[in-house]
Amino acid sequence: MQKFLTSVAAVAFGIVVASGAVGTAAAKVTLQMNHQWPASTAGSKVDQWFADEVERRTDGEVKIKIFWSEGIAKAQEALTLLQDGALDMAAMSPGYFPAQLPLHVAPNSIPMAMESVDQASELMKRLMSEVPAYADEASANGIKALFFHHLNPYLLVSREPIVTVEQMQGKKMRTWGTDMPRMVEAVGGTPVTMMLPEIYEGLSRGVVDAAPFAVDLVVNYKIFEVAKNVSEITLWEGPSWGVWISESAWAKLTPEQQKIVEEVSIEAMDRDRAAVIAAGEEARQTLAEKGVTFHTFPAEEKAKWRAALPDFFEGWIQQMDEQGKGDAARQAVAIWKEVVAD
Repeated sequence: MQKFLTSVAAVAFGIVVASGAVGTAAAKVTLQMNHQWPASTAGSKVDQWFADEVERRTDGEVKIKIFWSEGIAKAQEALTLLQDGALDMAAMSPGYFPAQLPLHVAPNSIPMAMESVDQASELMKRLMSEVPAYADEASANGIKALFFHHLNPYLLVSREPIVTVEQMQGKKMRTWGTDMPRMVEAVGGTPVTMMLPEIYEGLSRGVVDAAPFAVDLVVNYKIFEVAKNVSEITLWEGPSWGVWISESAWAKLTPEQQKIVEEVSIEAMDRDRAAVIAAGEEARQTLAEKGVTFHTFPAEEKAKWRAALPDFFEGWIQQMDEQGKGDAARQAVAIWKEVVAD
């Protein structure tokens, strides 16, 4: 009898130990990420590196599966799907969500307010680290921003040459958000809201005459086939799409895994900056070989366009005042002006 009890106790102890071992082992997690861009862009390649690096550093415990070119849902549907738990992660531009992410939208949409990738990079890093309201806004929507991408300056890409403000009269231009349309209207153009995958066909069919676009994206989307002119005026520059994770998906990760994801996110943002700048330099040569002409947009014409613009900063601050976020907006604008002035 004593031997029997001893055997039972030994078996029970073994079960407890085994259960404990299983309990302490981190469960494998697969996170699905919807991506608004194709896999071929410079930033998309950084996102694939990010996913691969997270998997490597977590010893395969956290896998991120990316669905390129809106493989799960349209970009403008991603926020709702993150909130509903239908998506774990999304690579999406906050500019699609002005009502839900108004603080994040401004850097992603205010036109003619920055000139370089370096300015955009510094701005978003400072906003995320110095203005707590940004993280609060994301959390209020059930999401967390991991890092933001860069884009080369959005120049004026057109079917026919445009080198003066007067030539913008009556021109139809692809826009997004609420600020870009006003930039076009300020010089007599007609804004046309259009999603990224629609730009090629829009230019091809004459639905739009022009589109603000980065030179490397003109290559990626083969826009050079339907628009052979690029005017050297920066219509928009700023931080681009973010890589976001739902708070429910974030909670699936252990503290150690979360730390790894955050570390890789910081590295990815720096890697993205360098990759985007290099892609822009290479794209200019490619476009020249494809028969694209780069046109000078005279300084006096740039000044005319800027003089015609509304005060986007003041308008944004007023909107944020109405939502109780005015102080955060003022802080953001102050940082913005410091970054551009340096």
